[in-house]
Amino acid sequence: MISIDDLRIVAALASSGSVKAAAAALRIHGATLYRHLRALEASLGGPLFERYDGQLVPTARAEPLLAAEADVRDRLAEVERNIAAQDDRLTGPLHVTTADTLLPIVCRCLRAFALAQPGIAITVSAERAFADLARREADVAIRPTRSPPENLVGTKVAAFAFRPYARADTAGGGWIGFDAAMAAVPVAAWIRRHVPASDMAVTVGSVTAAADAAEADWGRAVLPDYLGRARALVAAGEPVAALASELWLLYHPDLRRNARVRALTEFAAPWLRREMG
Repeated sequence: MISIDDLRIVAALASSGSVKAAAAALRIHGATLYRHLRALEASLGGPLFERYDGQLVPTARAEPLLAAEADVRDRLAEVERNIAAQDDRLTGPLHVTTADTLLPIVCRCLRAFALAQPGIAITVSAERAFADLARREADVAIRPTRSPPENLVGTKVAAFAFRPYARADTAGGGWIGFDAAMAAVPVAAWIRRHVPASDMAVTVGSVTAAADAAEADWGRAVLPDYLGRARALVAAGEPVAALASELWLLYHPDLRRNARVRALTEFAAPWLRREMG
């Protein structure tokens, strides 16, 4: 009979691509994981993984196990959300996720909230992509976006613009671009379309790094106003209409009655609105 441990091991191997990394993620010894995998493969009649270009790649035989593991995680997350929805305590954990560009503002907001609600233990994380709130990777997201995920609810806090920023005494006449990892980010795509490669002074891997580079006098960076104004920079151009965006405070609808989520959203929405001006 296939067990939950079997599903966890197959999923860890599929996501990490190696026995060593999967064992570290599961906090078990590599040899133990390897023996477990071999026994599982023997019971199922064939290999679950093939090695390709140095990585373990799932075979067709592993796909039903991966689908089952995802279903189990989704169901457990649903149970957890349903229990959390009934939690009316203003004590306990609260995980907030945001973008790295917003960390200074969000940290100030959460510090003010913590002083008002000292019983709530706050965790803050910053990710480039949305955390999966359906799977409780976080409780509340404070994110810049023009299109919030349809499975979340919340409040639009503010609108903001992007524009070029540079040091007031800049000697750099070039532009700050973005590396390939940022290709899908709208500001990186705009730079790629509108700034010749010959005008690029340096490329960086995040919008926060672009602000750092502008402060270091590499040249002009296209930044959100809330970030450009927070640095030792001045506006060096007009707003880019195509990059206009919004700040949203979001959570899963199952948590709308959770006391800690409700308290944060009621506090943070007006606080952030004032801060974003």
